[in-house]
Amino acid sequence: MTTIIDHTRIEHDVTQYYHYAMFSHEREDNEPLFEKVIHVMVYNLEDSPTNNKLKMFCKIVQDAGLDWAWSDTCCINREDDFVLQEALVAMFRWYQGSALTLVLLRGVRSPSRRGDLTRSIWNTRVRTFQEYHASKVVRFYNEDWTLYRDLDIPNHKESPEILSEMEEATGISTRALRALQPGLDNIREKLRLVSRRETALVEDEAYSLLGIFSVSLPVIYGDGDQALGRLLAQILTSSGDASILAWTGKSGSFNSCLPGRIHVFSQLPTSHIPPSMTSTETETITATLRASFLNLALVMELYDRLKELPAPSFLGKRMKLSCLTFRLGPLSVSRTGSVQVFRAQTTALGTIEISTAEDLSKLDSLILVHPWIDFLLDGQPVAKKISASPLSLTDRNTAGLRLVARLRQPFGALLLTSMGQDVVGYRRVTSESLVTVQVQEDTPLDHLIDCIRTLDVL
Repeated sequence: MTTIIDHTRIEHDVTQYYHYAMFSHEREDNEPLFEKVIHVMVYNLEDSPTNNKLKMFCKIVQDAGLDWAWSDTCCINREDDFVLQEALVAMFRWYQGSALTLVLLRGVRSPSRRGDLTRSIWNTRVRTFQEYHASKVVRFYNEDWTLYRDLDIPNHKESPEILSEMEEATGISTRALRALQPGLDNIREKLRLVSRRETALVEDEAYSLLGIFSVSLPVIYGDGDQALGRLLAQILTSSGDASILAWTGKSGSFNSCLPGRIHVFSQLPTSHIPPSMTSTETETITATLRASFLNLALVMELYDRLKELPAPSFLGKRMKLSCLTFRLGPLSVSRTGSVQVFRAQTTALGTIEISTAEDLSKLDSLILVHPWIDFLLDGQPVAKKISASPLSLTDRNTAGLRLVARLRQPFGALLLTSMGQDVVGYRRVTSESLVTVQVQEDTPLDHLIDCIRTLDVL
């Protein structure tokens, strides 16, 4: 003790003493659990494959000069719901703050070779992406606890061999991967990166992503695909990022506009959202529109009405969706093998074709919707809103003409149907393939203004 407090020394000593290591591995049956290890020293556990795995992890951590080690299977009291939820939300930060993360590649035998990491079981799991991405220092081990590919260096995340394999596994460059941070930016990219990975439980598709999106969610095992629905609904409400709605496949049970499984995000939403135009293309089209006989007052009314629309959001399981709506005329149907193809006329989109297993002829009030409002206004990916000073009259007119140009680009429409007389609202109809449509150039602007609506979608 001293009368003079040496903050620098205290910070150094405490930081040095509390350096800790994290474990990233494929969970197996009969892993040692929290309620067991609090009563028994790890090294006194009876011999078994899973107990020996934990012992070896602790030994390597100790040999590395660290006094603390953390493994999810035995350091989380899963019987305490509050502790479990706190751990799932904080997991990214815990791995991010570690001095070292050890990765055990079960099934990868010595001598390991290039490609074994890419094909490993560890690399197929949703949660391990977060564990690797968050950790600053990582060392990979084969299943016999020898170093992967004999890479005896302090940090495998600095190894060109490892970085090359991880780029191949994720389909994203090391620089882009490092740029991804926890939070509600780059939402679709994060969803795409984990979309081909697996979980033992359906609910963990959502719970394994809480840290990387920095959101909290009640952890309810037995909730099935409702967990993913609750996560996506919260992300959409917090971010306004409508690109979450850009997918094809089967709807989940939470809301018809949200999927039941994460694999639908394996592709970026470029086929749904109108493609970006180059500045030259935009200027050329805008100049052509300016020279045409467009009613500029209607252009600005359309622009202002769209600017006033609220971002998509959820209240419970009900979504408020701002969009342009296009009602379908009478349907005709044909078959190509086992696939039904429905055709219909619309005033603004012309003839459209929809492939779906659902019998559309039995549904009421079918509409196609254009929900990519942010893109139409800003010409940027959804949720990348530009904050700027109020536009001058000339700039507003130019922005309105650009909006008209973007409206005439092809886009992936969502197919909705009325819930019926007893329930107010719409539901999304599952389609087997993307419904790509385009607003025809001769569509009157006042008709498009009448198409602007905010729908309740269940």
